[in-house]
Amino acid sequence: MSNNDDCLLSVESLRAYHTTKRGILRAVDDVSFKLKRGEALGIFGESGAGKSSIALSILGLFNDLSRFYASSSGDEKSKRLWQLYDKAKSAGKRFEDLDQELPGVWGNIIFDGKDLLSLTEKEMRKIRGNEITYVPQGLAGSLNPYTEIELQTAEALWAHDDDDILWEKEVARRVLEVLDLVEIGDVDIRKTLKPGEFSLGEDQRILIAMALIMQPKLMIADEPTTAVDVGVQRRILDAIALAREKMNLALILISNNQGTIAQSVEKVAVMSAGKFMEFGDVTTVFKRPGHPFTRAFIMSNPPMELIRKIREKGMRIRGIPGSLPDMVNPPSGCPFHPRCKFAIDTCRSEIPEFREVESEHWVACHRYEELPAMEF
Repeated sequence: MSNNDDCLLSVESLRAYHTTKRGILRAVDDVSFKLKRGEALGIFGESGAGKSSIALSILGLFNDLSRFYASSSGDEKSKRLWQLYDKAKSAGKRFEDLDQELPGVWGNIIFDGKDLLSLTEKEMRKIRGNEITYVPQGLAGSLNPYTEIELQTAEALWAHDDDDILWEKEVARRVLEVLDLVEIGDVDIRKTLKPGEFSLGEDQRILIAMALIMQPKLMIADEPTTAVDVGVQRRILDAIALAREKMNLALILISNNQGTIAQSVEKVAVMSAGKFMEFGDVTTVFKRPGHPFTRAFIMSNPPMELIRKIREKGMRIRGIPGSLPDMVNPPSGCPFHPRCKFAIDTCRSEIPEFREVESEHWVACHRYEELPAMEF
């Protein structure tokens, strides 16, 4: 959303569709944003909104995972759709050129001047884990329980050492640096321990160290504070903040926790049903939310400091009515209209334009100007 020449990542009209036995599932449906060098963007929304699918698309992993699930399902229709996708891509077709919806990633993802969707897998591997790194959601399967953390942290260095120029002493030094950066105590002694000998919070910070070892330009962190208590969350977020400061690191932080997003990023995208509902400065979006979904989602799970303000205003904390729309058969018009108390006929029939309602603040709502003011 920025016109600054110092743009690191530009995502334009991104679509990421799965195949299912019921039809095409629109995990990400026409999303655009820009990220400057050193900037942090939070993608905020309910589970199943498509947040992780954006990350997988940027990393070049969405298609492979989708193909795997289609293949393992044994669904012949899904296999044929993926064959049509390959044929369309080889012919240089865009999403707009198709005469039917096809699975896969469509649109443009430009990272540091490179069109990621045009790269071969070999070319993408030089970027993934090197210039763009990923901190996965949860710990299950992310760390090898039988391997010392020193070796696991160094793995990316060796994997990207195509010219065999690294020395073991240099690798050891860099491992100690990143483990110390994320505040693993007594790292010179404990580097030979295995993940089971660390706390849950330390294991999560080790994953962050693994993502930082290559000194990337962009880190994507997918729910990095899930399943840990508030004190551990604070240390994880502090580790990410320190890494950003030291490395001028750009960050995409994915979360459904408002507090995590609010204290960690400059910009926030609010997502539901595969689309961005709202985008802007984190203070503006959280203090003066413009979209009914943003308001409802904040009210459904506010942080403790916001609960007091809500009660002082005589407002009630309540969940969002209904459930996330069926992404195979989404509703017409605005995807939030079945759950929105402000919806009118226009909302039910026409997809709202994602428009700039004030400087650097975008909202996809037909009735934005008519909504009652709401400030937290």
